[in-house]
Amino acid sequence: MNFLHWATVWQFDPSVWVGCAVAMVAYRWFPGAQRDRRALAWMAGVLIIFVALESAIDIVGDHYLFSIHMAQHLVLAMVAPPLMTVGLPGATIDALLRAQIGRVWRVVVSPFFAGPAYFVVLVGWHWPPFFNYALTHPLVHVAQHLSFIAVGLLFWWAVLIHRPSERWNLSPLGEVAYLSVGALPAVVVGLTIALIPHPIYLYYVHRSILLGISAVQDQRIGGMLMFAFDNILMVVVAGWYMWRMFPEDGADEARISAQL
Repeated sequence: MNFLHWATVWQFDPSVWVGCAVAMVAYRWFPGAQRDRRALAWMAGVLIIFVALESAIDIVGDHYLFSIHMAQHLVLAMVAPPLMTVGLPGATIDALLRAQIGRVWRVVVSPFFAGPAYFVVLVGWHWPPFFNYALTHPLVHVAQHLSFIAVGLLFWWAVLIHRPSERWNLSPLGEVAYLSVGALPAVVVGLTIALIPHPIYLYYVHRSILLGISAVQDQRIGGMLMFAFDNILMVVVAGWYMWRMFPEDGADEARISAQL
């Protein structure tokens, strides 16, 4: 079966369709919501989740290839959450912080909580016994996917939402350090999986061969995919924050002239 075939394969999971539709429609009632780039980012994040869970990505990942399943996890934890976070209107963020849940929310988005949570969830779910168990227990599998989205939202909050008076707010240097921590799961999981010479996700041992790839090859591709994607993403974002640490061309001269 070629790529064009898989591109036409979709499934119908009512919980995903309803959940994504609610997330799309509900945005119009978010405080401060407008038809702008924030709304586009939110819609893009929700649409990416929908594609990851309802297209052939889910089918192939669940039944044939670990590498495709890994790609799905990367999308759920590292692509959709930052888009949805960027999409939150400022008034919505302020309303959330003023609500009764605001105190708890400030704790869970703190880098000291969100960073370790991100690490534990990504590393923990890819421990072979947990991973294999989730594949054979639908409700656990759903919880796995939801936890990736949730921990992704928490992790990216401290990087993308800036409130100088809030304790989660990081300096540019702090953001670089935080993003460096965010790359650790890729090293611990991705590189380890890629280097292990035998299959550890036994669920795929006799399944990947149906699509013409051995379980070890499939596992190595999945590990390197996580290692490369996560590190590239974190390096690019960290690089942007490092660039912010330096003044624009001519800024120092202008400041000195103003002081004379």
